Amino acid sequence: MQDEEKILEQLKELDKAQDKNPVTLASLKNLKSAIYNRDVDLQTVVKLRTLNETTLKSENIKIYFCSLCGKKAIGANIGLDTLPTRRSDNSIAINLKQIFIRLFLKQEGIKYIKRSNCVEKQYRWCCEECGVHVAYQCISYEEGAELIQGNSDIQLSNKPYLYVLNDAIVLNQQFSKLHSEIAKLKDQMEYEQLK
Repeated sequence: MQDEEKILEQLKELDKAQDKNPVTLASLKNLKSAIYNRDVDLQTVVKLRTLNETTLKSENIKIYFCSLCGKKAIGANIGLDTLPTRRSDNSIAINLKQIFIRLFLKQEGIKYIKRSNCVEKQYRWCCEECGVHVAYQCISYEEGAELIQGNSDIQLSNKPYLYVLNDAIVLNQQFSKLHSEIAKLKDQMEYEQLK
């Protein structure tokens, strides 16, 4: 329980640090268009502040980011790449009873997916910033919240897993598509200035 409290404290510190100098999808899009339209000189462009797992004081927790916009998506006390994947869609399977996680996602709603032998009810999670689908669970949002908060005594309607889509998250914010595009544009502009 103390480990979970430490992790929550670290996440609060990370939230405070990000709030001081937030990187939003709008600010990234504005910077991208300014670079593309040559409205700003590359020398005056402020380097984008990025967060990755080394931002934390401890290595007990890993932060994963949305692969599209780079917004913080999931914090976990274990590397998600070490977890098993689901056979039906190759999603990363996180057992909510065994692994401590923190979601920085919003509820997307319920969707029914036809599988080979049944119809699956998914409670979906999406990125707060860009709205891309990141994860889903087969238990209700309320049951999932109880498990995430540490209450493992509740009766569950289904398996206590959160499934994270394989290509929906990245470990380093700089590998998100938007950050990569901006970096390419900056390199292209620098190359054109050298001509």
